[in-house]
Amino acid sequence: FTLHAHVLSLFGDLLALAKVMCTTGYNSYKACRFCSIQGIYCQRNRHVYFSLKPPPGMPGFQYNSKNLPLRTHEDYVNDAMAIEQMNGKLNKHEVQMRGLNGRSILFELDSIEFPISFSIDIMHELFENIAPTMLRHWSGTFFKNNQASNSDYILSNSDWAKIGKIMEDNRKNIPLSFGRPLIDIQ
Repeated sequence: FTLHAHVLSLFGDLLALAKVMCTTGYNSYKACRFCSIQGIYCQRNRHVYFSLKPPPGMPGFQYNSKNLPLRTHEDYVNDAMAIEQMNGKLNKHEVQMRGLNGRSILFELDSIEFPISFSIDIMHELFENIAPTMLRHWSGTFFKNNQASNSDYILSNSDWAKIGKIMEDNRKNIPLSFGRPLIDIQ
């Protein structure tokens, strides 16, 4: 019997995905792997910015945030072929404008479709800063003017004390391989 394996999805942080996809990451005028927004170079700050509307007096496109121009697998294939055919300064310009610096070996796999086979980096795109924000919501300190201080989701001081005690009591039950031991949260 012959076993067939098909890679359907890949994930990693932004730098790892940029390497395997042969994209330029955030260092080009087309930095997003999902849409085709063109960046605008700010000479004063020497940085490329991605705005839905160009600053006053600067050329550029306006984009509708609810209808962004999405990149397709065919766009990636065409951009990679165009990059392969360029050389010298023209190649460097095309790399910056297209957001690709070559042809990924993953184009050879029929089961991979650019960009949808490459998931979002869940740690940096979703979880980072979510925990402290939620903690502020649950403790009633998120809003400056206490406009939501009586919301149902805000935990009382006695609830925080119970949670803290449970965390402290369970330090010995959590393997160190999971990370630093829990501390009393209150």
